[in-house]
Amino acid sequence: MAVRNSRRAILLTWLVLMLAALGWLHGRLSLNTDMAFFLPPAGAAQQQLVLDELREGAAARLLILAIEAEDTQQAAQLSEAMAEALDGEPGFSQILNRPAMLDDVQGDEGFRYRYLFSTPDWDALPHSLHQRLDELNSPLAAFTRRHLASDPTASYRHWLESMRGEGGASLRHGVWFDGDGRALLLLRTRAAGMELAAQDENIQLIRQHFKRLDPQGLASLQLGGAPALAVASRDTIQAEARVLSIAASLAVMVILLWAYRSLRLWLLAALPLATAVVTALLAVMLLFGQVHGITLAFGITLIGVALDYPLHLFSQLRRGQAPGQAMSEIWPTLRLGVLSTALGYLAMILSGFHGLMQLGVFASAGLLAAALCTRWLLPALLPTRWNGGEVRPLRFAPRRPRSAIRAQWAIGLFAVGALMILLFSPRPLWQQDIAALSPVPESQRAQEGRLRAALGVPDLAHLLLLQGDSAEAVLQRSEALWPALRQWQAEGVIADFELAARWLPSVATQRQRQQALPSPPALRAQLAEAQAGLLFREDAFEPFVTALAASRHLSPLGPEDLADDGLLRARIAPLLFEREGQWWAQVPLRGVSDPALLAQRTAEQDGVLYLDLAAATGRMLDGFRSASLSYLGLGAALIAVLLWWGLGSLRRAAWVLLPVGSALLGTMALLHLFGELLSLFHLVALLLVLGIGLDYSLFFSRGGDDAARGRTAHALGLCAISSLSVFAILSLSQLPVLHAIGLTVTLGIISSFLFAWMLASRGSAST
Repeated sequence: MAVRNSRRAILLTWLVLMLAALGWLHGRLSLNTDMAFFLPPAGAAQQQLVLDELREGAAARLLILAIEAEDTQQAAQLSEAMAEALDGEPGFSQILNRPAMLDDVQGDEGFRYRYLFSTPDWDALPHSLHQRLDELNSPLAAFTRRHLASDPTASYRHWLESMRGEGGASLRHGVWFDGDGRALLLLRTRAAGMELAAQDENIQLIRQHFKRLDPQGLASLQLGGAPALAVASRDTIQAEARVLSIAASLAVMVILLWAYRSLRLWLLAALPLATAVVTALLAVMLLFGQVHGITLAFGITLIGVALDYPLHLFSQLRRGQAPGQAMSEIWPTLRLGVLSTALGYLAMILSGFHGLMQLGVFASAGLLAAALCTRWLLPALLPTRWNGGEVRPLRFAPRRPRSAIRAQWAIGLFAVGALMILLFSPRPLWQQDIAALSPVPESQRAQEGRLRAALGVPDLAHLLLLQGDSAEAVLQRSEALWPALRQWQAEGVIADFELAARWLPSVATQRQRQQALPSPPALRAQLAEAQAGLLFREDAFEPFVTALAASRHLSPLGPEDLADDGLLRARIAPLLFEREGQWWAQVPLRGVSDPALLAQRTAEQDGVLYLDLAAATGRMLDGFRSASLSYLGLGAALIAVLLWWGLGSLRRAAWVLLPVGSALLGTMALLHLFGELLSLFHLVALLLVLGIGLDYSLFFSRGGDDAARGRTAHALGLCAISSLSVFAILSLSQLPVLHAIGLTVTLGIISSFLFAWMLASRGSAST
């Protein structure tokens, strides 16, 4: 009766704890898919500023729509229809498919301030009038005819064209088109780029409107911009995690049913895994407030580790024996393996990097919970005396010290060879490109880049950074830098640049241009001279005189005065912004031919900081990797000390660690030979290999009679097969992160099991 009450108490306690955890998680579980969570922190405040702007700033709120149809006329019509359909939708603050409403530019800031934003060449006024006459017989006729009287210098049009940049969008049928013949729309969302729920609603709304406008599906719609990539990343991660979880679970179910031929054991094997996942989610939510999608997908890998624990118990069950006794026999070895693995993850928790810390908490909490569940819950759910079937012990290699010594030398030589490959290979070993870790396919990222370039949305690979106490101070510093930028462009150091002051001059410059504007009498005299011999009425350009006179009395425009839905704000918002009371200007650079020379030239400019984000990212990754390897080394040292203490012998600890260390080196060498560039996630996967390999090595080194060792071999063989099925499936993932983990652990399982088995004949370590 006491035993029965104890078993009921254990079951009731487990049920209460699981229900309490699930109840707390319900409604609180928050999923984050921002890949920056797994990137190292920026090495300087300026770099962090740029990264924050990329994630949360104006550029992160831009959605780009590209419409491709049978002909450009149809694409233009769909563009107009989409702009009209989305106008007024609460999720969007701005919708643009052309530089300005061509039939009503009078209200446009750029048109009203055209003579303060640029300086016409008044001496070239006769040439300008000749050009306008020629354009009346060109594709620009409609635009020229509409604005000829009020803007014969075409200042507004030139200002608009300068926004487009080299290779940018062109106007066809009155709307933007890219070089591939696709109509373009630029949308600014009210939600921040990383507010994925709101951005998903925006994207679904866009697709619904497009489907309604093109019910027959004759046209196609592509989306670009940071929100589109973020939502695509989330969807890919969720879809991959769901599919892989189902596939891995089915594979393990089939293996367990085949191995034990018992539905009861099959159901019980799921309890440690379920306990591990719930406990891990609870720990992460309590410590971090949200769970990253990669961390959640990482939970799939717990199947390959947490499932090993009940398999050890099930393979040791013998008819007529109490399950608790079988558990007691293997618990010292299992406990040592679990604690050793947890120490490895402790190194991740101590790293200080949020992504690694969350993975470490998830894995260590989950594995400890799975081990405790196996130790206390499973024996309580099995019959008091096992009356089911027994596994057939596998034949085990006889104890032959000479063969063990030969195996030891062979494994040691393999490890040395793997180390030589890693140290002296001419090919790079580590991944330096963060973009390669993105779950978004490279083709989609390339398309998004082309769309950004077409609409002039800056690419911040190379940029200059300016700081000031006010927007005016930053704009003036930008203007002071302009001549140097032009010189570098002429020398071929850079191909082009984006400068906010190029389209919004400082207040001081606007006032200078106002003072330089000719008076109405002087302008009329110039016009009369320029019109001589041309077929213009004498008073044809009186609207021009009126506009110039009005420009002399305009209040200069600052960034705070720009209309929220205007083209100018959309253009300069990513380039000029305020953070914590300081104003910043970003100057993106294109076609940097010599970064070292550019860095030298920039150093000669007062208060200008050059950021090569690719190089800076590489340096951050180098530092991140060095720190991670240091913490991994610390974890390995702690594991060695724990094994020394647990096994009671340094020699036995070394015997257990030899196959594991050799497997780690061999796995890295094989990955390198397969053409894989090692990343942070390969390091995470190597921690899994460490935990799995320690389990194999510890259990293979247990003492006992041939029957006990045969049951151990059965358990380990089944563990290896089930883990291989999980991680081999994971290696097929299109997500670089999950592919890296899957392939690494697959190779590690094979080598760890093989090496541990080769040394198992010594079999004298007792735990």
